[in-house]
Amino acid sequence: MADQLSVHKVMCRGGLDTSRDVLAQGEQSPGSAIQMVNYEAAITGGYRRISGFANSYGTVTGTGAVLGVNVVNGINDGILACRTPSSGNNYLHRWNNSTSAWVAVTCGGSPTMTGVSKVRFTNFNFGTPKTLLTDGINPAATYDGTTYTQITHSAAPTDPKYAVDFASHMFLAGDPAHPSKLFFSAPLAETDFAAGNGAGVIQVGFDIVAIKPFRDALYIFGTDTIKALKGTSLANFALSGVTHNLGCMATDSVIEIGGELLFLSQDGIRPISGTSRIGDVELETISKDIQSVFNDILFSLDLDGLSAVVIRKKSQFRLFFSASESQGLIGGIRKGQEGFSFEFGQLLGLEATCASSGYIGQYEYIIHGSSNGKVHRQEEGNSFDGTEIFSVYQTPYLYMENPEQRKIFHKITTYLRSEGDNEIVLSVVYDYDDVDVMNPTNYNITTKGAAAYFNEATYNSTAVYSGNPSPIQATNIAGSGKSVSFKYVTNSTDASHSIQGIVLTYGTGDLR
Repeated sequence: MADQLSVHKVMCRGGLDTSRDVLAQGEQSPGSAIQMVNYEAAITGGYRRISGFANSYGTVTGTGAVLGVNVVNGINDGILACRTPSSGNNYLHRWNNSTSAWVAVTCGGSPTMTGVSKVRFTNFNFGTPKTLLTDGINPAATYDGTTYTQITHSAAPTDPKYAVDFASHMFLAGDPAHPSKLFFSAPLAETDFAAGNGAGVIQVGFDIVAIKPFRDALYIFGTDTIKALKGTSLANFALSGVTHNLGCMATDSVIEIGGELLFLSQDGIRPISGTSRIGDVELETISKDIQSVFNDILFSLDLDGLSAVVIRKKSQFRLFFSASESQGLIGGIRKGQEGFSFEFGQLLGLEATCASSGYIGQYEYIIHGSSNGKVHRQEEGNSFDGTEIFSVYQTPYLYMENPEQRKIFHKITTYLRSEGDNEIVLSVVYDYDDVDVMNPTNYNITTKGAAAYFNEATYNSTAVYSGNPSPIQATNIAGSGKSVSFKYVTNSTDASHSIQGIVLTYGTGDLR
């Protein structure tokens, strides 16, 4: 009987999935990925190779790693960074756009950087924009664009690690001498901790590892307990339990995105709303599809060094787990027929010791510091500060409803959205890379130019406004197998691209 040609369509959605049974994944989630490195869930659909980062701010004066960075609207030119000084105690620096240089801020109170591993910023406005710095070694300090001032009130904690503003009070926590106490200032007075003026101290009953306001509550995280504080003042502040079965494993994993508060727990990334509702039920994790990835992270990496940013224009967050190993994770919100869900990919090659994001005017800035003292801006260019971006997207093994029938494969059509010149290496892998099955040589997919898309390409960039690049890239392939997986690999400084879907042409016939 003649070979009967069939067509199989796969839409790229679902993100990285390392937990599903391989047979089920090929049928139930064919558009997911068994490898997804430096690809993100694209807001235009499919999977997009991430943009690069550039050394937009040079090297901060000092020694060692960048200990903290901050994007703040309304203070100087909006970019702050901390690094251990070579001499003296001026560890805080502000970026000067006019001179394209870092300017040291005079730090009164003689702060020491001995033992400081991270500096955290809290932006607030009790009448004028300010930022507050905490590091667990020195008193908290405020900076208003001109003056750095330590909070030395006798009732304030001496060495807090964490700070947030909530209900018009400044809250401080994480003092090594008082690890279970939550201190709060008088209303609209971040330096006043006098009880007679409305300040106070709350004993929460466990060592605090993170604090974060969300909606009408301040959430207080321990490693195995979470509580919520509600109220508006000393007169009506009330503490209640959220869960006593799990907690937060990394201070800086607590982020707000998409109307939800997320944190890294013992069983992955959790939303606070689900945790508040049903405690430690595993089904409320949003990262169950990549649980094996988290198992490796939780048991092998130093979570004290974790940093996180939110990219609001993409409804995306990024976790940077290990600066030394340049590993991280991308989580993006995707809208589907059943509502919103998160899709994940892995980051590789982006070394971040600290990170921050925010708006300065109408522009969003995403920045991170590195171990060599540099401050980079993400979502810039097509390289990692001049280094090629390595990316991989590999589909599940597809068997077209019959895992026992051998197929002859003829063609794969890749639907691409290119943002410039691209050369992508396509590998065809049969039958779970069985050594007894011959795989064909790799194929090259090449695109030239790109159309300009609203809010993506910029005039005078690599986008070709008169171009009309075809989104359809057809590749004739050879070989046969019971199942097949397609791997797309780049290692270049080419423009980004999105893989939106594939169409596979194959025959079944009588071949066994």
